[in-house]
Amino acid sequence: MTAVAAGPSFEGARAWLNIDRPLDFAELRGQLVILDFWTYCCVNCMHVLPVLRALEESFAAEPVVVIGVHSAKFETEASPEQIQRAIERYGIHHPVVVDADMTLWRRFGVSSWPTLVIITPDGRIAGHAPGEPQLQPLQSFVRDTLAEARAAGTLAAAPLTLGAGPAAASGPLAYPGKAIAARDGRLIIADSQHHRVVVLGEDGAFRDQIGGGLQGLVEGPFEAVALDDPQGLFLDGDLLYIADARAHVICEADLAARTLRVVAGTGELGEAPLGAPEPALEKALRSPWDVWKKDEFVLFASAGTHQLGVLDLVRGRVSVLAGSGREALVDGPAERAALAQPSALALDGGVLWFADSETSALRGLALARMEIGTVVGAGLFDFGDQDGPTGEARFQHCLGVTSLPDHSVVVADTYNHKLRRVDLENARVTTLYGGPGAPLPLDEPGGVHAVGDRLLVADTNHGRILWIGLDGSAREVVPTGVPPARRGVVPRERRAAAASAAAAAAAQLVAATLDLPADLAELAPGGHALTLRLLAPAGFKLAEGAPWRVAIEVSRRSDLVAFEPEQHTGTVSGGALAVTLALTAQGAPQPVRGEWLLTLDAVICSAGDAAACFPVARRVRLLPWLGAVTEGAHTHTLDLALPAPRT
Repeated sequence: MTAVAAGPSFEGARAWLNIDRPLDFAELRGQLVILDFWTYCCVNCMHVLPVLRALEESFAAEPVVVIGVHSAKFETEASPEQIQRAIERYGIHHPVVVDADMTLWRRFGVSSWPTLVIITPDGRIAGHAPGEPQLQPLQSFVRDTLAEARAAGTLAAAPLTLGAGPAAASGPLAYPGKAIAARDGRLIIADSQHHRVVVLGEDGAFRDQIGGGLQGLVEGPFEAVALDDPQGLFLDGDLLYIADARAHVICEADLAARTLRVVAGTGELGEAPLGAPEPALEKALRSPWDVWKKDEFVLFASAGTHQLGVLDLVRGRVSVLAGSGREALVDGPAERAALAQPSALALDGGVLWFADSETSALRGLALARMEIGTVVGAGLFDFGDQDGPTGEARFQHCLGVTSLPDHSVVVADTYNHKLRRVDLENARVTTLYGGPGAPLPLDEPGGVHAVGDRLLVADTNHGRILWIGLDGSAREVVPTGVPPARRGVVPRERRAAAASAAAAAAAQLVAATLDLPADLAELAPGGHALTLRLLAPAGFKLAEGAPWRVAIEVSRRSDLVAFEPEQHTGTVSGGALAVTLALTAQGAPQPVRGEWLLTLDAVICSAGDAAACFPVARRVRLLPWLGAVTEGAHTHTLDLALPAPRT
């Protein structure tokens, strides 16, 4: 940081938010002031907020004041009302001054978002720090500046009293980012500012939730997990993939077993763009914003590196799919193309459509040729609210995209508060919904998901989910029975431990062939009752109230044995687990060897630390003889030990 000479002043500010009065530098005399120049669309600005929060906490007893200076990029962002919603959404507690006309931006010599400007207690501008700051160097600079001011006698005796931060959002949902509909009618909602994912029935009745509202990153049973800012969702059977933008991870939630695990990311903000394949749980990601699963791959929008990424679930590796990492609008071969904060994905045939939010563009990656092309959009500062030919149409910071059966594309034109339909065949853009006369107005819709002739829309700033018909009709989904979100932040050491837990959980599938006791080694024809007792490893216990699942598959001689049913689920009660399986064995002309594949899923916790819990699984091959053997007892008990977590 280099010192520059200038006189600090807030003259020209349009409004003050998150505080009950305007501030001036006369009142701030004696305080070390950090000005954070930001705009709420900017993912890099979002990365600065946790650093500033940690700085505020570490210097809470010192005369240090952080002030956000909101200098808008997009037209919608200049509105104090919209900025106030962003303050609530991001949980900002320091004052924010609205610099709608870029007056303060010019006065303080700022040239990019984000930039910190530090002002000493005697009113001098000590330096500029453009980009995303590192916490430790920033703390050291602040500590040294405070010491110098204290020695010079210019430091105030106490911090300034500034009042409370933003009020917590009310209602069952808070700034939902994305929403999807399952084939059975369930609605799955990224309840982003509540740090959870909510599952509703088609009628809006509460079904389940992943996380209870605590902010952070913790894996395990749904009741115990924590998320930070869940955004993109993709459902594949019972497996839900979640892009958590502020935890910087991709998670896999098993809706049947009710467990969550991290499949990519460390839980910390990465510094480097995506490149060649790397171990998924060792690569720190940067704000993954949406996901789309195809075969054994999860494609994701890496908003923070301005790239598209791919997670290989089989090999456990993550790599770049498209984008050089430079923030711009450049089409062409995937490895040389430039993107700008991609925030939504939709795969239609061989084209992966994505909403490139900072260029206000709809762009597509042709997977066969691995080339990127732009349908709507012109550049980083080219935006507007215009229908017409695709080459002339303009969006304003779009965050959602979905494809329709006729292969047209619907874009959530977020900052224009509209849904736009892009007719690819005729190369035209029309407003599908929003604007004057809309039955239910939109406010920064962040997600759109097509289901037949309807669109499920996350109306983010209104805190609601809507069904929008292609005919322009609109209906609100009214959630019922949704539990209030818990408040609080998971301590940072707990978040760091989550990355280790993720690495352990990913390696928990232990396969073994089990030696059977005599009464199971040879099964007589007829009905049998097989009781499985699940045993926790030494030093661990089964998590009380956590879900478990036992599934069995007959692979070789399915004609000779049948299980009723083949899958059992439940929750642990009483600290022990015994599952009874009913089976019928058929006789055979001569004894034959069968093969059963038994999969066990459960959650175990450390006997000494109930907070240290791990999802574990075991896959066992049972090889009994089947045939007309000597009659024996038709009730059997088998003890199966769960594996200890590998750390």
